[in-house]
Amino acid sequence: MITLEYQPRFQLLINTVDFHDEKQLLLSLSAGSQSAFKSLYDRYHHALYRKTFQILQSTSETEDIIQEAFIILWEKRQEIDTARPLGPWLFTVTFNRAVNSLKKKLREKSRTAAAAEIQAAQEDLVLLETRWQILEAAISQLSPQKKRVFQLCKMEGRTYEETSQLMGISRYTVKEYLGEVMHSIRDYVSKHMVADTTLAFLLLINFL
Repeated sequence: MITLEYQPRFQLLINTVDFHDEKQLLLSLSAGSQSAFKSLYDRYHHALYRKTFQILQSTSETEDIIQEAFIILWEKRQEIDTARPLGPWLFTVTFNRAVNSLKKKLREKSRTAAAAEIQAAQEDLVLLETRWQILEAAISQLSPQKKRVFQLCKMEGRTYEETSQLMGISRYTVKEYLGEVMHSIRDYVSKHMVADTTLAFLLLINFL
């Protein structure tokens, strides 16, 4: 058995509320269950698409990378460590492939582009990494309950009602928590991005 490696930052972005159910799916997947594979695909596709598209800004390239990630998952199904959540690994695979795709475009562009254009593309990659770092730091400041609300509503796109049922709290409480979370993250970003208001604006638009 091998452990699918993932970058620590992504652990904050994955909902683990349903991990017990996911563990059963991973066990079934290891045994070759196509229905378990489909369930995992359906569970993560929306969040993966959302994050990857923000990087690539291309529907076809985003879908290609997500498909590649799930092909790898199927090929490694018997090597999966079922004691760990799958989400961080999926996000890491798609993120790395998306960044590599941008780097490939940059290399191709460098053959004909002006120096100013190349520099701008390189700065975009740095900006991308910075967004992840700041979002991770902002999320780490949240309480466990509020962090889970953020993960479910913002990272997985679940409704207030779905989040309410998963967490066992009222819909009103979910809405209140999310409002407090957004205020907290915006406050964190404004304090840590004073020197670059443009970056702060892009961060909020793309991730919140």
